[in-house]
Amino acid sequence: MLLLFLFLFLFLLLTILQINKLHANTYTVYSINAPPLTMLNPRQAGIVGDVVIEAFSRLGHKVSLQEVPWKRAQRITSEGENLFIMPLALLPSRENHFTWVAYIMDLERSFATTHLRIDSYQQAKEQLNKIGVGQGSAQTQILQDKLFDSSQIVELKIGPASAKMLQLGRIDAWFNGTPESIWYWNQQFPKQPLIIGDPVATNLLFLAASKNSDPELVQQISIQIQQLHDEGFVEKTKQHYLTPQ
Repeated sequence: MLLLFLFLFLFLLLTILQINKLHANTYTVYSINAPPLTMLNPRQAGIVGDVVIEAFSRLGHKVSLQEVPWKRAQRITSEGENLFIMPLALLPSRENHFTWVAYIMDLERSFATTHLRIDSYQQAKEQLNKIGVGQGSAQTQILQDKLFDSSQIVELKIGPASAKMLQLGRIDAWFNGTPESIWYWNQQFPKQPLIIGDPVATNLLFLAASKNSDPELVQQISIQIQQLHDEGFVEKTKQHYLTPQ
């Protein structure tokens, strides 16, 4: 009788594991190398990346991080099916093009310079000739919405090149997410001062998905990310990446 019980238990356990395996999937998440928010290493994916990967993992799913130019990543995700993208700022111009799965964190944006502190959009309009922004980034849209002259906006490839352009004086300022600007500058020019102005914008960063996405999957991921907020996982992840090692 005991052997029969053990056999039935093992059979049931294997059946459950097989069912779970059948429901486990690998989902494409478009991301970008924008530390400390996102990195393209699944084992160290940045603040937003670690949170998103943990949420998928708790549901038994895997994440395939993909990188293409940011504008294209947004288009592919918006027009696709069950595709995800991170981190995406919730802007009015984007709102109807995506499924907004879950809020991750706030992001402050500021002007970074090497010579002059810029604390407002008006000051930037009056005192800067060339402002570097990431190609396809929220910063580009923000400056356009604030009616900056197109000649002032210089779109650059997102990444360390923007910091280099600022250091060389090819742009007067870099308008970007504050943590990212500081991160890249410290990686390349730790002995040179960087002047960070007051935050001029704060945006909500989300995990977003295709308009055509499985509602049940979206709800499950949303619940998991909220759970990570409640547990303090998100805040601990922020501290891990933002505290000097």
